[in-house]
Amino acid sequence: MEHKLNNFKADLYNVFVEGNANSIQMARVFVILAVPVLLISLIALHAVK
Repeated sequence: MEHKLNNFKADLYNVFVEGNANSIQMARVFVILAVPVLLISLIALHAVK
């Protein structure tokens, strides 16, 4: 579990800080950040209706 967290932190650092991430790292960060954003959006849209 600690290894996965370290990989995720390294991916975030490479994507947002250094800007030299490869496509695999960018895909991981996108999926990990996109899922919660979509869930929050769906819950907010459901609450508005």
